Amino acid sequence: MTRIGVLAACLSFAGCAGPGPRLFPVAPLAERALQNGGALRLYDVNGDGRADFGEQLSREGLVESLHYDTDADGGGGTIVHLAEIASDQRRDLVLILDSIPYRMVHDLWQAGRFRYCRPPTRVISPFPVMTDVSLAEFFGVSPCPGLESRYYDGSRLTSGYWKYAGDVDMPWVPRVDYRMWTIAHTRAYLDPHPWFDHELRVIQDRMTQRVQQAANGDAAAQRAFIGYCVGPSSLGANEGRNGHQAGLIRVDRVCQQMLYDTRGRVRVSMFSDHGHNLVRSRRIPLADLLSRFGYRVSTRLERPGDIVVPEFGIVTYAAIHTQQPAGVARDVVGIDGVTLAAWLDEQDRVVVRSRDGLAAITKSGDAYCYRCEYGDPLGLLPLLDELRKHGAGDAAGCAADETWFTVTADHIYPDPLHRLWRAFHGLVVHQPDVLVCSAEGYHFGSALMDRMVALAAAHGSLSAVSSTGFAMTAAGDLPRVVQMENLRDALLELGVGVE
Repeated sequence: MTRIGVLAACLSFAGCAGPGPRLFPVAPLAERALQNGGALRLYDVNGDGRADFGEQLSREGLVESLHYDTDADGGGGTIVHLAEIASDQRRDLVLILDSIPYRMVHDLWQAGRFRYCRPPTRVISPFPVMTDVSLAEFFGVSPCPGLESRYYDGSRLTSGYWKYAGDVDMPWVPRVDYRMWTIAHTRAYLDPHPWFDHELRVIQDRMTQRVQQAANGDAAAQRAFIGYCVGPSSLGANEGRNGHQAGLIRVDRVCQQMLYDTRGRVRVSMFSDHGHNLVRSRRIPLADLLSRFGYRVSTRLERPGDIVVPEFGIVTYAAIHTQQPAGVARDVVGIDGVTLAAWLDEQDRVVVRSRDGLAAITKSGDAYCYRCEYGDPLGLLPLLDELRKHGAGDAAGCAADETWFTVTADHIYPDPLHRLWRAFHGLVVHQPDVLVCSAEGYHFGSALMDRMVALAAAHGSLSAVSSTGFAMTAAGDLPRVVQMENLRDALLELGVGVE
C-alpha cells in the first residue's frame, strides 16, 4: 500500500472526536485585594450571573484555598484549604503537552493563569528535538529504534506509517495512562481543536473518576495519572502562537474545573516534550538537492555515494545515512537554510560543521571538550574563555558536563555538547551518520505532509526555541533549568508519582 493509501486508511478508521471537556469560566467576575497581600477571585460557575465560587491567592499569587457557595463578596459557604488536604485524599495529575514552548507558559503564568502550580521552569530536550526520544529519556526507557518512525535499520528504509501506527518507535507509551490512538493523529493535525478537546475530556473524566475511586479506598487509584496530549502540537503546527494560546487557556480552564469538581483533591503537574519555533517555514527538498549534487538517493547503502534520507515528519532537523559522512556534511551545509551538520568520526569524536567553522566534541569522564579547527560553529569560544578565566575550563577546551550545562542554559544552542554527544551515543538504536539543522523559517521532511499542513511552527533543531519546553507543578519548585532526562527525578523528589 502506498503512503497515501495508509494515510487514507488511518483517516477512515480514526472516526470522530468525542465531546469536549467541562470548562471553568474563562475569567472571574471580580477580583478583590486582601489585607494580607493576596487576592480573592470570584467566579460564576453555575452561569446565573452571580458569584458562587472563589479562589483565594496567597501573597505569591498561588491558589491556597477554594471557596464554595460564596455570596457576591466571597463570604459564607465552605472553604477548602489546599494545604490541609491529606495526601491520601489527593491525587496527582501529570499532563504531558506536546510542543509547548516555555516562553508562552511563562508569560501566561506571569499574567495570572496556572496559579495552582508553582512558576514554570525551562526543560532542555535531547537533540534531535523529537517527541519519542524526549519522552523515552524522561521515562528512562531509551533507546528508541529510530529518531522517527521512518528510519534506516542498517539494511533497508522502514515503512514509516506502518511503524507509526504500530507504536514501534515509542517505548514510552506503556508508561502513560492516556494518549490518543496513534491512528487518529492525522485527523488531529488536520482538525486540531475538536481533537484536542477530545483528549482533554477523556483525561478530565478519567482523573475525576480516579479521585472518586481513591476516596473509596481503591488502592489502584493511589498512583499518579499521566496523560499525554498530541493536540498542542497540531494547534501550533497549524496556527502558530494563536493555536498555542487557545490551547493553553483551555488547559488552564480544564484544570481549574477539575480542582472545582474534586474540591481541590487534584494536584496538577505538567510539562512539554520540547518547544516550538512559532515561525512559518518552507521545506528544504534535501533528498532532491543531494541527488543534484551527485549522490545516489536510495533505500539502502550498497555503494560509495549512496545515501538514505528518511523524510517522514516536517521538522527542523534531518537525518542522513551514508558511508561518507564528512563529505556529505561538507556539502549539505552549503544548502540554503542549513545551519549545522554533525557526524561521528572514526576517533569517536562528534564533529560539527557550519559554513564557516569546524569543531570536534570529545568526552572524558564527566567532562566535554570543544576544540575548533577553524571558526566556531557552536558559538562557544567566548564562553570557554570565561570558564578558563575562572578556572572552570582548561587549555584543551574541556569543562565538566554540569559546568557546560550551566553556562549554556541561555545560549542559542542550550547544552549543545551533551546533546550532540548523546545523539550519537545511545539515544537511538539505528543512529544516523549525519544530523542536520535548519535555520528558523526552513524545515525538512515529507513532501506529502508539507502539502497537507501549511506549517506555522516546527521543532527538531539544536536551537533554543525548538529545544526549550517547560515544566511546573503544584508540588513545589523545580530547578530553574533542567535536562529532560533529569526532570523525572526532580518531580519524584517533590513527591509526584511518575515512577
